[in-house]
Amino acid sequence: MPKGDVKKGFARYLLILLLIIVAAFLVTIVVMLFSPFKNILGFQYMVYNTSDRIFRTTADQPINFSTIEEINIDCNYSNVVIERVLKLDYDAIGIENNCKGFATSKDDTSFNCEVYFSDESNKILNIKVSEPKGFLFFDKEINIKIEVPATSNYSLENTRINIINTSGTINVGNVYQLSNNPSQSNVNNYLDINNLSIKTERGSIYLNEFLENELEYLFIKSSSGSTTFRHENMIINQSLEIHSKSGNTKIQNITYNGSNNNGLVFDLNNGKLNAYGIDGNIMLNINSGYLDIENLTGSLNANDSVVQMNNATITINNIDGDISLPFANDSKINIGTMTTNSQIYVRGNSSNVNVEELRGKAFIETKSGQVNIHSYSDDLDIKTQSGDINIIYESQTLNNQLNFKSETGAVNLSVLSQLAFALFAYDNNGNDSSNIYVEFQPDKFSNPLIINNGSKYINITTNGHISISFIY
Repeated sequence: MPKGDVKKGFARYLLILLLIIVAAFLVTIVVMLFSPFKNILGFQYMVYNTSDRIFRTTADQPINFSTIEEINIDCNYSNVVIERVLKLDYDAIGIENNCKGFATSKDDTSFNCEVYFSDESNKILNIKVSEPKGFLFFDKEINIKIEVPATSNYSLENTRINIINTSGTINVGNVYQLSNNPSQSNVNNYLDINNLSIKTERGSIYLNEFLENELEYLFIKSSSGSTTFRHENMIINQSLEIHSKSGNTKIQNITYNGSNNNGLVFDLNNGKLNAYGIDGNIMLNINSGYLDIENLTGSLNANDSVVQMNNATITINNIDGDISLPFANDSKINIGTMTTNSQIYVRGNSSNVNVEELRGKAFIETKSGQVNIHSYSDDLDIKTQSGDINIIYESQTLNNQLNFKSETGAVNLSVLSQLAFALFAYDNNGNDSSNIYVEFQPDKFSNPLIINNGSKYINITTNGHISISFIY
């Protein structure tokens, strides 16, 4: 037989074998689809389409949220919802399971939800969920709901709620108004949760519009999940902690009414936090993340020597308070307006510091970073190694003195033409600077140079270029 015919025959048999394998696979799939949870060749197809409301615990004890001090929800990829519900007469725990997908025969595809009290006084309610396991899901939706009747007088105000999951979405509070019907005037759209703790790995967290705007304690810890404050104005009375490794946090407005200087803790690591308005002092821990605030009424402190900044980016458009960043390292600091009597302290390596409108003091020390400040009052003390110092000083008087020092960086200073001061300019060896330009002054320079009969000092030390210009 010719070699060509042998090759054609082999290819034909190979094609037939492949078609048989594909047909067997398809038949197996069809059998599995019509026989859910049946073990076929080491695989099984699971399908759930269940919905239930639980009014009593696993031990047949009644559930009444108004008598419960703490609710603990522990699950994996389940979604968690806390909401008010119409046409519901009693407090309930809603369970919805719509999972569909393939699993191996060794996977536990069972679904179980245990509801039990962990103490004899029935004050602590635990909800523990075991979800089906598989390797290929077509639908992976399980919803665990804390359901409060819309006509109930109780709003969970005295119940601490703790939620732990891995990847499910967490919704707290209703998204839409339940009823606009005047005949249903007894319908309450809001929940008044005062103590809320959420821990998740990848789950998205939403604090919704119909959650009352005042909380005592709020704790959020996420790895890569996002957190969204949908409430336009939220008030925190005791403490707010947000811990995020790499997730995004979006805030509209938060006001802190407590007495703790560390009442607002933002532990962002490599995450991002965007806020329109924050009223309160912020304790910040950040590595290479982003902090972006439009308006901050309060101070910003990141002074933990253990958890230092790396190459973070901090942007604040308006701040009425102080900034303290002694471990900025290679971060970028961009500040818009700082109000009267505010102070900014930054110490870093290649930190770039920009302040567009400063009405207080500035103490900046960086190595190769550039410093740009537009000041309208008070003292400045700026040090760099090779970074340039660019200062616009529009105050009509000097409070005490301005100090600028750089090893090799340029110092460019613009002041009002009527400002009275005594200028001292030296190189790093203590000699009169020979690399200086003063507008409308002779090239030769000797210390001090008296401008407008001034006696308050402007001190500049650098081997780099010095330029003094006037604003009219």
